[in-house]
Amino acid sequence: MTTQMASGLAAIATVPAISEADAQIERRLCELATCDSASIWETQDELSSAIAEAGMHFEGRAYPVCLRPLAIDRALVNHLSVTAEVIIKLLDVAAEMYCFNHEMQDLFPSYKHLRHLIACLPKYRPIVTICRLDGLIGIDGYYKIIETNTEGPGGVIQNGLAAKIWSQIPNPLTHGLSLDVTKQPFAKDPNCFVRELVSTFRAASGRELRTAAVVNFRGRYTNEVDWIVDGLRHAGAKAALLDVCEMKRTPRGLVGPDGELIELVYNKLDVREMAEADECRDYLDACAAQEVVSINPWISQWVLSDKAILAVLSDDRFHSNFNAEQIEFIARHVAWTRLVRAGVTTDPERRRIELISYIRQNKANLVLKPSNATRGEHVLVGRLTSSEVWEEHIDRAARKPYVVQEYVRPREITALHPSSRSIKKMAYGIDCYVFGGRLAGFQSRASFDAVMNIGRSGILLPVAID
Repeated sequence: MTTQMASGLAAIATVPAISEADAQIERRLCELATCDSASIWETQDELSSAIAEAGMHFEGRAYPVCLRPLAIDRALVNHLSVTAEVIIKLLDVAAEMYCFNHEMQDLFPSYKHLRHLIACLPKYRPIVTICRLDGLIGIDGYYKIIETNTEGPGGVIQNGLAAKIWSQIPNPLTHGLSLDVTKQPFAKDPNCFVRELVSTFRAASGRELRTAAVVNFRGRYTNEVDWIVDGLRHAGAKAALLDVCEMKRTPRGLVGPDGELIELVYNKLDVREMAEADECRDYLDACAAQEVVSINPWISQWVLSDKAILAVLSDDRFHSNFNAEQIEFIARHVAWTRLVRAGVTTDPERRRIELISYIRQNKANLVLKPSNATRGEHVLVGRLTSSEVWEEHIDRAARKPYVVQEYVRPREITALHPSSRSIKKMAYGIDCYVFGGRLAGFQSRASFDAVMNIGRSGILLPVAID
């Protein structure tokens, strides 16, 4: 951690619960919901139509952007920026640890047979070129990371475009407030994502990019793909969407169906499905051998995106790999996480515990998650789960890769939920997009559900800076 980063963290040690601008928006929405809700829904519908007309969607469904923004101040922006950028540096350390630390490798049993692919690290840094760090602001005022999303996160282009469209709609909730979405790089210039892909290729190869492919598998996870392909073409590259099976490994390198060499691939797929598929072997091997520049590399797709990576960062066993400032940073900004298995470890206060007993006795303060699932699959929040179901999941978790994580209570916000046509309190979080090691922008999701995901009826709040 650089001195600048460390001093920045000290200067903004905690953040207020809510900005003054956001408090004003909250009051206005509550007032208008009572006296003039029709006008609010009319403006919300105008925004939703503009979003749809721009071609934005979530896997064929409406892209659920809310009229009500989350307004954050410069102090919180700085707090989030420093936190996110330091986390990316720590993931570089964790990636290098994985290559030689057998105790760490043991936390990722699902990938044991893939270790020869995963441990082939690229020379460029940061290893994670594109990611979205999901987090919540804890009761202590510190932003805490609860998931890393270092594979191929959604929203890398659409969220910046959505913010710009939102800013162009006359909005009774923000009238008279000086809010700005363009202080986020990906909202000011939605092409910054593609520029990062091109820049990473140049750094890795020393050449200008000529050919690229956005890669998926069996037709899944195609959201935003058209935007990415078009962006690469506008950057001067010959680009296409290709299925893994359409590419072949040759002595010249990875080639597409037309026989032309592919120089860069961006992975938009579920690596869990690929790992056991024989037809993916050529592609897996070519990327691992760095015969093509692959963003993000396999260490990011499997290990660094697995929820157990937070157990690596937050477990005392691995602290010898970090300096004192980094250890202090991790304690503040990484949610306490452990792989669920019998044995002795330390709790969030660093007291020695037997983990399974601790999970049984502290249900209200814990969350159980499959270590490598997506979109909130099978996540259990202890305080919202019956004791019987919790016990069943402890037994299941001890047999399969699950993690247990401290419960970070989300803050609440009043928002419009377009599909249910309701205005209610919802839980929300703030996610940080990081491109090339630098903060690119924010996403805020809100939901009635304890697990915030737009695939589970969640919504997106535009993030504006006051």
